[in-house]
Amino acid sequence: MITGRNINASNSLFLIIDIQKKLAAAMDKDVFHKVENNVRLLIATCNILKVPIFLTEQYRKGLGPTVDPIIKDLGNQYKPMEKVIFSACGEPAFCNDFKPVERKYVFIAGIEAHVCVLQTALDMIANGFYVHIARDAVCSRYKEDWKTALEYMRDAGAVVTTTETVAFQLLQKAGTPEFKAVSPLFKNKGRSQ
Repeated sequence: MITGRNINASNSLFLIIDIQKKLAAAMDKDVFHKVENNVRLLIATCNILKVPIFLTEQYRKGLGPTVDPIIKDLGNQYKPMEKVIFSACGEPAFCNDFKPVERKYVFIAGIEAHVCVLQTALDMIANGFYVHIARDAVCSRYKEDWKTALEYMRDAGAVVTTTETVAFQLLQKAGTPEFKAVSPLFKNKGRSQ
């Protein structure tokens, strides 16, 4: 067993970074559509498995709120942590919100991969978290930035994975009511980047 690589529903949390209206509008439409769908799949999986979800918004006044479908899926869990610093770890409230949860594994989705996602992931690794990046649930305006960010995060110690891999790692086994609720969500999942 490799330390830091084995996430499950009881040791993990989900962090959604800055999937906001004006940032989303700057992304390639097809790429963003796939990222948004994958984030929504992860939200649904987390809701079924009772995995805590955290959300950030970068400079909401300028970039707007989180996109509506994600707000809707989050329901009463929509409690964005607002920031102006690219790394969410730069906001004191961010790390304080994690303390009561007592989970050291975090899987991340969001935009942009090479800015806020990257800087947050690096800081979380430096703070002792085991970071997993769902590569099909993060994007940047330019594919080269996205690819470079994934390489950078992997080199820094993050696990670069996919939405479906995360979901089935959280499940860990078939035949449970949770498996029967989650597995149909992935039957028609699209591909991204």
